Amino acid sequence: MDRDDNDTKLPTEPQKRKKQQRNANGQGTIYWSEKRKRWVAEIYDINHKRIPKIFRLKKDAQNWIDEQKRLRTFGQTQYTVYRKMTVTEFLESWVTYRSRRLAPEAVRSYKGAIKRINPYIGAHIVSQLSPHALEELFASLEEKGFSISTQKNAYALLRAAFNYAVKMGDLLINPINKIDAPDGFVGTTPQIPRADFEKIYRAAAMNPYTHARIEIGAIVGPRVGETLGLQWSDVDWERGYIRIDRQLQRVAGDGLIFRDVKQKRKREVRVSQTTLQILHAHQQIQNIEKEGWPKDFGLVFPNTIGAPLDAKRDRKWFMDLLERAGVPHYTVYQLRKTAFTMFASTGADLATVKQYTGHSTTSVIFDHYAFSTDQSMDLALARMDALRPQIL
Repeated sequence: MDRDDNDTKLPTEPQKRKKQQRNANGQGTIYWSEKRKRWVAEIYDINHKRIPKIFRLKKDAQNWIDEQKRLRTFGQTQYTVYRKMTVTEFLESWVTYRSRRLAPEAVRSYKGAIKRINPYIGAHIVSQLSPHALEELFASLEEKGFSISTQKNAYALLRAAFNYAVKMGDLLINPINKIDAPDGFVGTTPQIPRADFEKIYRAAAMNPYTHARIEIGAIVGPRVGETLGLQWSDVDWERGYIRIDRQLQRVAGDGLIFRDVKQKRKREVRVSQTTLQILHAHQQIQNIEKEGWPKDFGLVFPNTIGAPLDAKRDRKWFMDLLERAGVPHYTVYQLRKTAFTMFASTGADLATVKQYTGHSTTSVIFDHYAFSTDQSMDLALARMDALRPQIL
């Protein structure tokens, strides 16, 4: 069998004594080991750990170096801190580690996404996960009938986790960036129709607590957690403002806790004298009731013993109210949608609407919170009629 002379001849004495020449990190080095009587190929991984491998033939050593560089280019090098870690282990560890920086609802959402991902790519080795496997994952999710929202949530989880690994130097590339994001429209929950909202509001007005709860939820429009986190000290009676600087949420292992508002931006919103009167009537009744409470947390909407109110019980209260009002099923969250749909119909400027919603961008407001109504369209048509040139 013909062989390359460079592979069969032993290095000459000057070659043996020649100092090893190391290339730039990641490029690899090949040298002759007199002790082993073999060629040694070395390459440094992305964690700056030296990886040696021994070969009889120099060309095999060079081929190995070239293969490692090729794998690195495509983000498939096995020499990473995740070389034996599965996708499931990787994602679960990332969510656990990042949970201190993520909102509880984001953690729940990501854990749900992991359950959807596991049957398809959960057993894959992270460092060997290919874009093809990811494309098959999303094709399978679509074939199984999972909603576009579920698919996008899975995509967001993978992108965030892999981006973080790349940023920290644990992986070279993010394979999710090589495929297209799930394409489709995620429907939004609409506001409560005007006729049904009027029935709900009238039914709520029969009781000071429910009247105040609906007034804040559907007229002022804070998030549910922000509403349940309101304290009487947040109400500025003289200036006519309510300060929104915390939210109440249930966190696994910690129970109900107060946290910063979602956008980390505390805000003040102006309220009408009518809203203040409704709140005052509720406060007067509460002052009588709290004489039997073991502890007063100063909450505007506490539970029956003055402690923080769980969102589940708040939803149950709303379901009971809907039944009394004789209207179909709606969610508590739709009160907020109703508030800003009405806000938009008043002709309020964008800066004002943004201040009340607590969102940093107006695009989110009009994509998810402000909806067209028959009344707003009739008003727009009336104004267009007024602008129409008159025929003499």
